[in-house]
Amino acid sequence: MVITIDVSILPENLRLIFDEIKRTTRTNGVNAKNKEKTITDMDGQNDKTNIITVDKDKSKIHEIKQKIKDALIKHRIKDYVVIDDIDNDNQLRIVNKAHAEKLGIYHCHHCGMAFEDQIQLSTHKRIHYFI
Repeated sequence: MVITIDVSILPENLRLIFDEIKRTTRTNGVNAKNKEKTITDMDGQNDKTNIITVDKDKSKIHEIKQKIKDALIKHRIKDYVVIDDIDNDNQLRIVNKAHAEKLGIYHCHHCGMAFEDQIQLSTHKRIHYFI
């Protein structure tokens, strides 16, 4: 199975951070590349989705997810987070932080760690404060 990243929600200027990920993730004969895929929705309208194909080895999905989190933190992008796609086990999605919180996933903006509720997140943030 091929691991892909859906970056369709990201503005064009933020998609440049994935050049760094594409350079560092070239394993198993798959070079990370952009691919535009046209999806037809129920109303018959076409929606272009930008998908980045990253790796063939599904066991590296957590490593790739961490690289994305690190890139978002490095570039101080706090409005977007990476989550596992609910519909596709081999796909990661970059979503707005507010959207992830509606799904019940809360992310630390210091390290990118995910939590199930705000209480766990606030306790975790205190650790960053003391360190």
